[in-house]
Amino acid sequence: MTSRSPVWHPFTQHAVQPDPTLIARGEGAWLEAADGRRIFDAISSWWVVTHGHRHPRIVQAIKDQVDKLDQVIFAGFTHEPAEKLARHLVAITPPELEYVFFSDSGSTSVEVALKMALGYWRHLGAQRSRILALEGAYHGDTIGGMSVGERGVFNAPYDPLLFDVERIPFPVSGREQATFDALDAACKRGDVAALIVEPLILGAGGMLIYPPAVLAEMKRVCEVHNVLFIADEVMTGWGRTGTLFACEQAGIAPDIACYSKGLTGGSVPLAVTLCRAGIFDAHYSTDRSKTFFHSSSYTANP
Repeated sequence: MTSRSPVWHPFTQHAVQPDPTLIARGEGAWLEAADGRRIFDAISSWWVVTHGHRHPRIVQAIKDQVDKLDQVIFAGFTHEPAEKLARHLVAITPPELEYVFFSDSGSTSVEVALKMALGYWRHLGAQRSRILALEGAYHGDTIGGMSVGERGVFNAPYDPLLFDVERIPFPVSGREQATFDALDAACKRGDVAALIVEPLILGAGGMLIYPPAVLAEMKRVCEVHNVLFIADEVMTGWGRTGTLFACEQAGIAPDIACYSKGLTGGSVPLAVTLCRAGIFDAHYSTDRSKTFFHSSSYTANP
């Protein structure tokens, strides 16, 4: 029997990477390795642990819930934790965002957002299927997320699976007008379904920052051309930019917004995609072919 671990770790080249550090426990901002070393979790375990490891209130809430209901199919059923959370999310996000779709990760919330946008235009009978994204963006590692993210070594092996996306130049300081002009030109063609952005900060793309006024202008250009605006706040949400959500600083309301990571304080996987009522209404029909066909086994895990 081999002593080598059967675990295949993410973003890890096992041929050159040393053995992973075995973590035994965590508390607050600290991790404790099996050999007793204390490690400061400066990356918040991939930006998800917003309140520290094993926060007492979060731990207690999980314990209380699992004693009542652990999991239930969410198609045709619902439960109070999901209903309560959805209402709270609608209350603290822009009032234009009225519907909440649950999923299980940031990448999946982006997939949901893209499918919502494409379904919206299809059900309205409009020929809009092109997606715009910023150069250098990162939106996850599922097929849709990789498609709208920057192309490179991370996704080159999967290129045959990825769909075509038009890139808008990143708004470099002093050259923001080039971004606005490129966005305006792309939208004028009339075939654009949506623009997806990481508001204020390109995270995995190098922590590239742009000001709220630029975010507001990109949203304005989209509004002029009736192009849906998707805000991927998976990384920027839950206070990471100084406000609860980054879009607040620009005073804008996205048409679709993606939230995950800090949504549960990093304790369990959960993601949501919020949208305007018009997007939900475009899917609302006695014609079952207009159903929003997306789910995961653990959607809205209680």
